[in-house]
Amino acid sequence: MDLFWQRGYANTSMKDIVQATGIQPGSLYAAFGDKEKLFQQIFKKYTQEFFRASMPRHCPPLQCIQQWFDLLAKAMIDDSKQKGCLIINTAIERESHSPSTIAIIEDRLDEIESFFHLNLAQAIEDGDLPKSFAIESNAKALLGLVVGMLAVARIRRDAQTLNGIAAGARTLLHLS
Repeated sequence: MDLFWQRGYANTSMKDIVQATGIQPGSLYAAFGDKEKLFQQIFKKYTQEFFRASMPRHCPPLQCIQQWFDLLAKAMIDDSKQKGCLIINTAIERESHSPSTIAIIEDRLDEIESFFHLNLAQAIEDGDLPKSFAIESNAKALLGLVVGMLAVARIRRDAQTLNGIAAGARTLLHLS
């Protein structure tokens, strides 16, 4: 996973994978078919173990959103190798991927937007946001903040920048 996460799909060869894993090419091809299918398996594992596991649940909706931004900022600040997020890294190198991998990426972005949409709708229902709060456009804006934060983190992982982006979510939600 680390090879793809740090180098990207296009810059990771099967030779790199063989060297990192010690598994012979024939065994890799027999198990996964090709590099793209291996990557898709790794991507699914990342989605389960890192991405979905990081999304707060069982807290007030606006608090869940803010906690996730704060957690992402901290994770990126603590990321000494500046790997960023595998989902965003993969989206950025979109042209290197098959339509099936692109569909997986789009599903993950939809999942992030859905996280925001559901929490915003619940916050309105709970009376924490006004009924006039534009759920659709604000869920997309929050998605943009997450994508931006995780892309910026590949270049600048300083606390001021990343925490500033997280603070932008509070401003958007009128939580400042």
